[in-house]
Amino acid sequence: MEYLSLPFLLRKGFLDKTDLYDSITNSIGLILSTRKGSLPFDPEYGCDLWDKEFSDLFMANRSELQGAVRNAIDIYEARLFNVSVSLMNIASGPDHPLGIAVKIIGNFKDENDERRFEEIFSIG
Repeated sequence: MEYLSLPFLLRKGFLDKTDLYDSITNSIGLILSTRKGSLPFDPEYGCDLWDKEFSDLFMANRSELQGAVRNAIDIYEARLFNVSVSLMNIASGPDHPLGIAVKIIGNFKDENDERRFEEIFSIG
């Protein structure tokens, strides 16, 4: 099965397509980068990470943040199950100014096969 790719690019009258793994990656990226309450049609969509100030991310209760991310994924990315979330410190630099990333591991069904999902999303 094919899924729409992000960002939406119209080429020769058609939107780009992607596979299930990349579709899940795109969906989680949207969830993580959206502040709750910013979408009027679904005020609960998004992630509680953005309720913290950037400086608070270093001092916040990591298990609370991990639970908030896992909860958002459970609600808005139902194709992924057995989800685990961890916060990681990464080297800060121009591409990663905060030096924090979220690692998501889980499983999904592709056709009749169960596959593993594992991605790291930088925050900031």
